Amino acid sequence: MTISHCFFELNYCILIFEVSEVGKREDNAIATRKKLISTANQLIVQHGYENISVDAIVKASGIAKGTFYNYFDRKEDLIFELSKQRFAPITDRTTKLTNDDPLSNIQRYLVDFMTVIADSKIGLARQWVRYISASSANNAKWQFDVQSFERLLMKLIDLNQLKIATPVHQLAQLLLTQLYGVILTWCITSETLDPVATVKRFCALQLPSLLGPYLVKK
Repeated sequence: MTISHCFFELNYCILIFEVSEVGKREDNAIATRKKLISTANQLIVQHGYENISVDAIVKASGIAKGTFYNYFDRKEDLIFELSKQRFAPITDRTTKLTNDDPLSNIQRYLVDFMTVIADSKIGLARQWVRYISASSANNAKWQFDVQSFERLLMKLIDLNQLKIATPVHQLAQLLLTQLYGVILTWCITSETLDPVATVKRFCALQLPSLLGPYLVKK
């Protein structure tokens, strides 16, 4: 074996080791981030959105406070990420829409959105309303929900189910306002209002006329 060949083998081993170490660090970073989010979720269920702190999250997770700030600038950013993960199964389906009736696609999105909220139970929903209305993160959450729904409408345009002239932003804001209104009403009158059933009724009564002008006739 020549000296040059030995150097080649050595450099190759070093490269493999470095790649392995980078992979381990990335895996550890992912695991740490997941643990912070999971711990925050548990604390929110136990104590509510308003009654948890960065100190409580890092103590319960066993992660250094300095490490927390490698992943999130503040508690609100972590809670926002948690919210995005809860709705990810819904928003991710936007890229997998079929040629179903566009009204059915939109209704499915709205109903599934409300089902996530309803499954969290009324107590947590009330805490969320208080938190989001007073938190500096409220606009980020609203913008995320609107943009997610806009992607749905744009996908339906791409599938030639909605007309190109469809007012995407205005419709997204209008329908998300309806959902937020149902959540608030449910928090006020939980004994008499079923949020999921209410959204289904809204879709049956209002979606055809609301979206009718923008449907592509086939």
